[in-house]
Amino acid sequence: MKCEKKQFVLDLQIENKVDSIFMVSRKLIRKKKDGNDYCLLTLQDKGGEIQGVLWTDALNKNPDFSQGDIVHVQGIVSRYRDSKQVTVNQLKKVDLDKKYYSDYIRTTKKDINKMFSELLSMVETVKNKHLRQLLKKFFKDKKFGLEFCHATAAVHCHHAYRGGLLEHTLSVCKVCDLAAGVYPNVDRDLLIAGALLHDIGKIKEYDVGMIIKVTDQGKLLGHISMGYSWVLDVINSIKDFPGDLRERILHIILSHHGYKEFGSPVLPKIMEAFIVHHIDYMDAQVAAYDLLLENGNDEDWSHFIKSFERSVLLRKYEPGGMSGENRKINDKEIDQKLF
Repeated sequence: MKCEKKQFVLDLQIENKVDSIFMVSRKLIRKKKDGNDYCLLTLQDKGGEIQGVLWTDALNKNPDFSQGDIVHVQGIVSRYRDSKQVTVNQLKKVDLDKKYYSDYIRTTKKDINKMFSELLSMVETVKNKHLRQLLKKFFKDKKFGLEFCHATAAVHCHHAYRGGLLEHTLSVCKVCDLAAGVYPNVDRDLLIAGALLHDIGKIKEYDVGMIIKVTDQGKLLGHISMGYSWVLDVINSIKDFPGDLRERILHIILSHHGYKEFGSPVLPKIMEAFIVHHIDYMDAQVAAYDLLLENGNDEDWSHFIKSFERSVLLRKYEPGGMSGENRKINDKEIDQKLF
């Protein structure tokens, strides 16, 4: 069945009426204080996701849907804390032809082919013959390239969509390239190779379908250990690959989360590993901040963000606008005029 999609998540603003088709990427049943059930859900399409709620009456009328279903939603966009939320009045499952599923799978807004071409150009700038050979065995392989381009960098928080791993990796590489031009003691080839390879285990950690899921391998092993073993296997297939270089590139992969409590089995102990860790972390934080700005409304500040351990300013800077001391002065002037 073909169903016309009238609205996308990015189109929805506060007080908009919702009358369109979405995919349910999350469904949670909760109880109110009076014991009645209500439902929290996440509605998704290729442009993003928005939180929704079915209160008790609406849930009782529309109980028959599950995570992963395509549904026709009617409701209204309201404000909850500092985010948009759809109050769902009616929800009905839709039998959608699979060829139209692409409208409901979260995908990077950037051009995947262009990004991958940039990444391949970055590979060609690596002068060390062993590292360049290692990188080409990955990124020049068609099967790997396709999997890499469609992989996600996470389930939630940052770059959590098809093409997200490519987008994240390219950003990390570009900033690492700039860092290599600033710090004279950095081995640029090693740094770029580490940036390109640090997250390749995520190809095996996540399954990117209608809903992003962690694979059994991902739950049992994690992307750091899988990336480490994958790169080691390829290194072992390269004749005369230097032992010291092998240990250094593997160390970057193992240490890129920076701390043992964040999943790294070892701490960064070479300069290139320090840089990859910090730029990787920075890019993830910036992407998470971008997501807050994208999903927010006219609130000045976010709620407390667990990953940031703080609330953050959402109000855009406006040259000449009132803020801080200027706002206090103007408030004082107004008080004098009124009283």
